Amino acid sequence: MIKMNKILLGHKFVGNFLDEPVAIGKIYKMDDRQFLPALQFSDVYPAIDLAKWTDSGSPGDLKFNVTSDVGFKFGGGASSSIGESKVEIEFLKRRKVAGYLRDATVQSLRYENIRGELKKLWQDKGYTKFLRDYIFIFEVVTAASGTLVYSSEGGTKVVLEHTLAGKVTKLADLGSGNFQLTANSERTLEIIRNTSHIPLFKAFRFRKNWEPEILG
Repeated sequence: MIKMNKILLGHKFVGNFLDEPVAIGKIYKMDDRQFLPALQFSDVYPAIDLAKWTDSGSPGDLKFNVTSDVGFKFGGGASSSIGESKVEIEFLKRRKVAGYLRDATVQSLRYENIRGELKKLWQDKGYTKFLRDYIFIFEVVTAASGTLVYSSEGGTKVVLEHTLAGKVTKLADLGSGNFQLTANSERTLEIIRNTSHIPLFKAFRFRKNWEPEILG
């Protein structure tokens, strides 16, 4: 599978698997599911500070797909057949994401305050001819650390090993980001970071009536 950012269907999030410098107000062109940076809102409207219309939530941990669609086998368990510093993740269905983000904070823009400016920008740049191709980032998730794995197909298994040989017994252990893949598949994408990063974002494109349509 080509390395690229991926729309996480059902979550309304886009996974930042390329670790791009994503930010609220950035405009991308979608080309065959790849995201090409086009503009920053401030490039066109430098006098408008989006920060005054951006709200931030309090930090908290986020976990993904603790459901029957994804199976976890922790090496630190008493009956496990893998090493205690490993965890095996099995994706039973396609297009699923699993993992844990530590101290995640959501920042979200109240876009209605700049709807007029966005409409003019879209018209001036000719984006109205390709409404489905251009997206605007209005929300980002910043995490202190974490691990996310996305699988495009069902029946896929990956094995993660703690880089410091720590014992792995629960999903929250993945939140440290101190992991490396020891067995993976071409059908998976991973975000593994032990430092602050932006693993997820939300974006919308405009419909013909200028109402936003959120990706995912």
